[in-house]
Parts: sequence; structure tokens; C-alpha cells
Amino acid sequence: MTRTLLVDGNSLLNTGFHGIKNMYNGDDHIGGLYHFLNTLRKHIDLYLLNKVVVFWDGKNNTHPRTQLYPHYKLNRKTKVKSPESIQSYNKQKIRVQEYLEELYVRQASYDLCEADDCIAYYCKESQDKEIIVLTSDRDLLQVISPKVSVHILSLNKQFRYGDKVPLNGILIPHTNVRLVKTICGDSSDNIKGIKMVGIKSLSKIEPKILKEEVKLETLLKVIRDKDKLTKKEENILKGTTNSDISGPEILDINFEIIGAGEKFLTIEAQTNIIELSHEAIDPEGRHWKHALNLMMSDGILNILPKRDDAWVEFIKPFLRLSRIEKDFYKYKT
Repeated sequence: MTRTLLVDGNSLLNTGFHGIKNMYNGDDHIGGLYHFLNTLRKHIDLYLLNKVVVFWDGKNNTHPRTQLYPHYKLNRKTKVKSPESIQSYNKQKIRVQEYLEELYVRQASYDLCEADDCIAYYCKESQDKEIIVLTSDRDLLQVISPKVSVHILSLNKQFRYGDKVPLNGILIPHTNVRLVKTICGDSSDNIKGIKMVGIKSLSKIEPKILKEEVKLETLLKVIRDKDKLTKKEENILKGTTNSDISGPEILDINFEIIGAGEKFLTIEAQTNIIELSHEAIDPEGRHWKHALNLMMSDGILNILPKRDDAWVEFIKPFLRLSRIEKDFYKYKT
């Protein structure tokens, strides 16, 4: 059985880069690099994986959505980053990618495409028997299916088909993640929700949201069929938000941009993702010793426990993955 890990690369790198600020090799910050590799190896071991794919955000990845919603992720662009911070982040990202090449981890990035959409499309189109998505982004909870589970890094918890998932402190069926974010918005992506309506008030308007899947059109019909509407219910029907983007069409816009998958992927990306899902990795030029040399150069070995076999334990999950991928390559060729 093919058990695959799909990794939101930017999400994982960001967590280590911003969360482990005091890890250095000389003058070089390596918090993002170490955290990425350490997290990956732990989950390869935890889930006994035989395939790992890391997706990265491509150049101008927000462009397709900003055509629909100009404020999309605009809040992130206003955060001032020093040139030194940008340089360090980019350096660690490139280094991570070098490690992945040596350790038989597939990776991909496509211009105008976000990693979330690539992951969602892979989940839909692949023939893999089981897929586990590794991310801190709860948007991806919407891709859960009988063959897809999502491990949320910030919670260190895996959510499977049929589970309720936490959103703004409330447990809801994973099938309602897109609906709730459509109505209530998503502050992390600067998507404005309906004025005065949070998940608690939404669940009072339609209690079924806490128990079973509810479609957007069903929710709107429930509200329209009421004899008397509250101000919050009126705001939902009118599409009233706290921004200059308001109107009945706002729910359709929110629903589109919160969704993940092929709508915001280029044809090239869709084609390549399908190929990526079943291609074999050519072992030519790859070797775990190259990764070990990188670990020595980057000071990773200095962080490990002071035991002679510490580096072996660290790299062992990747060695197992490498053997599986080499066997798969022989079988395919």
C-alpha cells in the first residue's frame, strides 16, 4: 500500500524559521532548516511512509485569487521584513531543497500556484492508497476524505475522515470548514467575513453546522425561510462586511477563494502534479552521504545528542525512504 505524505513546504519552513530563533551555526540562523528536517524525519517514522512530496508556493502565487479579491493576503505584505531576514529565509529554503533532493523526497513548485491548491489537486487525482497532509494551515482540513487525513502541526494532531475539527475554538465536521470560512472570513488570509457573524453565532442560526455537512445554498435558504430576520442574518443575505468589498456576491467570492484545488492551478501544474504522483525518482547522483556532508557543513550534527550514533538515528527514516524509492525505480524501469 502506498502511504504518502504531502507537505506544505512554506508552512513547515515558516514554523521553524520564526519559532526557533536562537539556533545558529556561527553567524547563520538554521532554525528553519533544522526544524524542517527534524519534523519530516519524525513523521516519516511515525506514519511508516513510502513516499513524500513537498509542495512550495510558486512565484506570484496569490495572483489568481487577487483578481477576484484584491485584499487577499494583503495583510502579509504590510509586515516589514529586514533584508537580513529575507536573505536568511531564502538561504534556508534553498538548503532544505538541496537536502530533499539527496534524500529521495519529491518536491514541486509552479508559477502562479499556491501549495495548498497543489496538495488538494494531488489528493483528488492521485491513485495513492493513503495520503497524510502535513501543514499548519487549517484551510487544508477541507481536503479530508476516506483516503486523506490532515496532520495539523500547531496542534500535533491528525484529523481523519468523519472527525470534527477545531475552528476558532469550536468543533465542526471537516466538511463545513469551507462554509464557515466563507461566512466568518479568514483573518490569516485577510478574507473579510460577514459583519457581526462569528462561528458561534453562525451555529445558532443553523445548529446543523455543528453536526453534519451543510451547503451554502442550504444555509441561505434556511435564513430566507424565516419569518423575522436578525441583523446578523440580514448581513449574511446582503453580504455586509467590515470592508469596502460587500454585497450579495461576496459569499460566492469568498467560497471560491477559500476553496482549494484545480480552479487556481495552471494547466501545466495540473499535468505535472498528475505525473509527479506516479513517477519514479532516478537515483543517479543522489546519496545519503551527500546529505550527511550538508549536515556537517550546516552544523546540524552539533545540535544532535552527544552520542556516536546520534546522526544515524537522525537520518535513519530517510534511509528507509531511500531504499523504498530505489526499489520502486527498479520496478518502474
